Amino acid sequence: MIIRQATESDAEAIIAIRRNTISEQEYFLTTDEEFSLDHAGQVKEMADRAEAGGMTFVAEAEGKVVAFLFFNRSRMKRMRHNGSFGIGILPDYRDRGLGSRMLQHLISWARDQEEIEKICLGVFATNERAIASYKKAGFVEEGREIRQYKFDDGRYVDNVLMGIQL
Repeated sequence: MIIRQATESDAEAIIAIRRNTISEQEYFLTTDEEFSLDHAGQVKEMADRAEAGGMTFVAEAEGKVVAFLFFNRSRMKRMRHNGSFGIGILPDYRDRGLGSRMLQHLISWARDQEEIEKICLGVFATNERAIASYKKAGFVEEGREIRQYKFDDGRYVDNVLMGIQL
């Protein structure tokens, strides 16, 4: 398994992983019907992220992209010291420690960046597995946005805010 910086040629694979994870898990803000990113849009998103000092990583197994991790940074001066991330992994590659490896790769990369002091995230309170993984990596819960997300069936879910100081 190789974790590396994404290139333009990875755009279609990233889109496919995003579509897969959005359609089969409820832990993403974007719904199936809202997701409409095409190749050009994905490439632009990656370029914009890099221009702001962020990064897009992919994990590759046997020549196939099987996961992505986006690290986004703000252009605002008072927020330049931190960034937030999102991750997606194909079903056949989950439960193998890949998410933890990608997270450690991000932390290591971020520590090498001059301005980055903190990594932040928001996670659905119902995603207990992810929360446990983030805590294991050193993230701490910093707060909650109560009833932040509402599902079509009327359920509400809190957004758990977590962070790690580098």
